[in-house]
Amino acid sequence: MKPLGAAHHRVFGAWLLNRSRRYLAIYCLILPTCIGMIIFNYAPKFAMFKYCLYRWDGGKTIEEFRGFGNFINIFTADPMFWQTFQLVGILLVANLIKMWPSIFTAIALHRIRNPRFRYLYRVLFVIPMVIPSLVVLLLWKGFFNPQVGILNAVLNATGLMGVLRWFDTAMPQLASVLAPCFTHGVDPLFGSVWGVGLVGFMLLGTLGGWRAAAHGWGWWGLLVATSAAIWWPEPGALPWRFGLTWAAVLFGAAMLGEFDRQRRGLVKGAGVTLIAICCGLILCGKIWITPTAAFTTNTPSWMGHTMLIIPSLLFWGFPWVGTIGVLIYLAGLQNIDGDVYEAAELDGAGPLTRLFRIELPLIMTQVRINLIFMTIGTLNDYGLVLVLFGASGGPGNRGMVPGLYMYREAFASGRHGYACALGMVLFAIILGITMLYQKYVRVEK
Repeated sequence: MKPLGAAHHRVFGAWLLNRSRRYLAIYCLILPTCIGMIIFNYAPKFAMFKYCLYRWDGGKTIEEFRGFGNFINIFTADPMFWQTFQLVGILLVANLIKMWPSIFTAIALHRIRNPRFRYLYRVLFVIPMVIPSLVVLLLWKGFFNPQVGILNAVLNATGLMGVLRWFDTAMPQLASVLAPCFTHGVDPLFGSVWGVGLVGFMLLGTLGGWRAAAHGWGWWGLLVATSAAIWWPEPGALPWRFGLTWAAVLFGAAMLGEFDRQRRGLVKGAGVTLIAICCGLILCGKIWITPTAAFTTNTPSWMGHTMLIIPSLLFWGFPWVGTIGVLIYLAGLQNIDGDVYEAAELDGAGPLTRLFRIELPLIMTQVRINLIFMTIGTLNDYGLVLVLFGASGGPGNRGMVPGLYMYREAFASGRHGYACALGMVLFAIILGITMLYQKYVRVEK
């Protein structure tokens, strides 16, 4: 009679062999995909980590190790790269606003009671996905044509061209009124208008008290590095003034959240207010700051005028209802239990109450996903600007974004190593913003 231990090991070995055979087929099926991802996705990205330390021309002719020389050049001798973030920051703020039409459209489709009409509208939203993106881009480019474009024809037919002529005078006047706020208030206290929003995000980071702020040391370090770039002192300035001032403010806010939890709303309100002020100052005082004189002939060249490039990019895609975004929001809305709506009806909740108390809070997971994708796309994407304006970014480099600047340095100037270093900096910025979204865009269910 064989011992029980030997029989147990034999049964376990047979079970393990059968299980291995079952999963071996699955592993063999996904192996080509994994190999392809390693070769075509991960290998080039790991190579970027290497070549960002080199002076490299993309081939084997020049491959000289420079250490951190490329990064030193980015932070000390390349103002153009940081200027590209002015445009991408404006586009990011605008895209945050453009997310709302997709949310409201998805909620409207979700509330359609007739299943046939609901299906029809969903099909109508999916059809544009079949059209190639390049065709859509060329259609919009013709839409902005100064002579035969639909935009100028509609503006002239409706009288809105006169309104734009009025804005061409009013907006620069508003910017000149706000100029003392920048010179005597924003710049001395915050370093720049971007510093206002940065301090707002930092205040939001202190809501959980000092322990919570210390726990997120990674993204705090990124915020401090970003603030150092924003508050980079001019020659002869005191480099410690801004740092000490706002370090004391943030430390006090953290202590307030640690020991006086009832006043966290005050800190949260201050943070949200600063972010709102930052967005308002950017839209009103940093975009339309000088008269364009482009609307006097009633045929403005939207893609050829230096001052009209940014408004054209902001208007692009009107009415800003994204097909993929609507479908993602619809998927989240369909997961809401019908009992929740029935309870809301019994409590007498109206359409607005259901919107702000039920639907928006319960699709915050989808909002966070779209928010992350939108931010990554805004910071990384450059295909639209490249097709419209070329590698130069249009007249006066007004359409230059970080991704296009990387493309120009790599393929027009032959500085592939420097472009890899630019990509690393952009990767760190995107990673930090994504961490902020993960921390603060929470799902309240």
